[in-house]
Amino acid sequence: MSLGAGLSVVAGKLFRIGHLGDLNELMLMSAISGAEMAMRDVGIMEVEAGSGVAAAQEYYRKNG
Repeated sequence: MSLGAGLSVVAGKLFRIGHLGDLNELMLMSAISGAEMAMRDVGIMEVEAGSGVAAAQEYYRKNG
């Protein structure tokens, strides 16, 4: 799994989560958690700790 910068018109506005091969829910939630931690550490935006992971868990509960 890797994180990458946005390209073209979204450069500087978002980041991408990339993977090669299998990616399951737990792996994606780990990436979201790491992204949250990084955003909080560098002050990019005010992120409540655990909010992204909680949203992903809720999505997977509802959508399988």
